[in-house]
Amino acid sequence: MDVMDAIRTRRSIRRYKAGEIPDDDIIKILDAARWAPSGGNRQPLTYVYVKDPQVLRMVKNCSPGFYGDAYSAIVIGAQGRLGYIELLDAGFAAENILLAAHSLGIGSCAIASFNRDAIKKILNAPEDWEPILLISLGYPDGTPRPPPRKPLSEVVYINSFGNRWERLGG
Repeated sequence: MDVMDAIRTRRSIRRYKAGEIPDDDIIKILDAARWAPSGGNRQPLTYVYVKDPQVLRMVKNCSPGFYGDAYSAIVIGAQGRLGYIELLDAGFAAENILLAAHSLGIGSCAIASFNRDAIKKILNAPEDWEPILLISLGYPDGTPRPPPRKPLSEVVYINSFGNRWERLGG
């Protein structure tokens, strides 16, 4: 699967089939996260891979945005005060995780709705570590239709805001 195909066909999966994800695939997914861009190459992110069913159930119970019976989850976080760079880095890493999982036939969904203090407690995280994003993982039980997207002509300008690029039409 080439990158553009992966971008166009990846979907947020919220329903999963039973099935264990091989550790080798998870390692590939986590390595993709490690290779994401990082502001100033600071690499502030750490990842907690949650695969124990009891721990996963606790994470899910304090995460209203966590749907379905995922096999596992990745919690992206960083130590210290979260700033703009850490949030951007988490977004870059999350996209790499989502695309890598998709390329391996694994469904995923980014989750921002969770109780941060509860997650820290469940994961026995250091006091100065902050969770930023959760990603559920499992084999998809169906694939949602693609959501509508605005045409490029509505979201791209050339040289200055409001200046439409004729090449895009509209």
